[in-house]
Amino acid sequence: MELKPILAKLGEPDTAEALRPHWEASEATFPGKRPSFLTPAEFKASREWGGLGPEIDPILEETADRIAANPALLRLAWHGYRLMFETPDYNGFRDWPALEHVLSKHCGVFYLLLSLAAVPRLRAVHNVRHVPEQITRHTALDIRIGAHRYKSITSGRPGMERRLLSWHRLVSSGDLYRLGRMQYVLRPFRGQVQVYRNRSTDRVLALSRGGIRFNGEGYVDGAGGVTNAENSWTSCLTETETTVTGSPVSPRGMAIRPRVTLSLSEWTCALAPGDPVLEMHIPEGGPLTLEACCASMQQALDFFPKYEPDRPFVSFACYSWIFNTQLENMRLPASNLVRYQRELYLFPTPSSGKDGLYFIFYKDDVDIETAPRDTTLKRAFLDHLAAGIPLRNGGMFMLKDDFRRFGTQHYRSQWPPLPGIREKTNEEYPC
Repeated sequence: MELKPILAKLGEPDTAEALRPHWEASEATFPGKRPSFLTPAEFKASREWGGLGPEIDPILEETADRIAANPALLRLAWHGYRLMFETPDYNGFRDWPALEHVLSKHCGVFYLLLSLAAVPRLRAVHNVRHVPEQITRHTALDIRIGAHRYKSITSGRPGMERRLLSWHRLVSSGDLYRLGRMQYVLRPFRGQVQVYRNRSTDRVLALSRGGIRFNGEGYVDGAGGVTNAENSWTSCLTETETTVTGSPVSPRGMAIRPRVTLSLSEWTCALAPGDPVLEMHIPEGGPLTLEACCASMQQALDFFPKYEPDRPFVSFACYSWIFNTQLENMRLPASNLVRYQRELYLFPTPSSGKDGLYFIFYKDDVDIETAPRDTTLKRAFLDHLAAGIPLRNGGMFMLKDDFRRFGTQHYRSQWPPLPGIREKTNEEYPC
């Protein structure tokens, strides 16, 4: 069947652009009958692994039956299934049709069924790797997290957001593991810093990669569209056979304008972009206490050499609103987030100016006047935005060999690692 007539039948004629990629391949492989992920035996098992209760089964069954009875909807479901699990280059799920015309209040269940289809693939990969069932089940709980979020957004309706399908593709790969409070996946380091360790003192210093435009405070310029033309500056990184010269990055998360030169006879590169790291993701669910973070990272250090022995890594890393250095000034009493930041080496990353809003308010943007203020964190963010200051994102790393020092604020306590480095207003330094 052609794509446009299908969308016309579904009342979604304006979403063809997002659905067009790989449509012909999906049509060529269409099974002609209800695929297994729409059968009760499979999606009921998956919802149990995903942490959903049996009370949702009638809605899943009703929606799956409606999809199977509608040729246009069935083809769309098959196309979504293939895009999730057989075309890793596709990332257009945000622009998929809402399906309210054809599925009414259960339109989100269409995407919940697609998300549940990730669970059998996750289980199969983990089974081959002999991963303990408890960890597989814990990892599959991302289904429950997403369903709870959708319920909150839609005032109690069941379903899943379209935007989460790409994330559930990662879950289906089996490469993501929930270990205690955190999730981890082995990936190349994406941070724009190069990290050096002193051979004698064991001190650590990050240098910014070259070509990054920073504002006067040492953060990546342009957050929220706000640029600092007068005081902004651009980093550079120069390497020779014997030295490396660049702008330092403080473990507090900002770049410092005056450059330093390191002798490679005294300093060795400990982490560079592209190096294998244990990339951390921080899901909803439970307080982010320092004890919980420490236990999870220790579990990861024990887990990966055993179950991914051929993929060694050199560091933990993460890129998130949780590592926004503004949190330290938001008057969050005894904030677990700030306590965790102080144990890590923070570094600046590009920011949208609205970083964190989706995870706190389940919206990409908020009305400061009407947004709920029912938690300390929400109130802090709204007060910050009311002051007209764009929000920032941030990154962190903790070298694997430094985890034994967790709880001592090691990177901050050994700063500065060289004499002459001062954390002062960057505007005071000439170009």
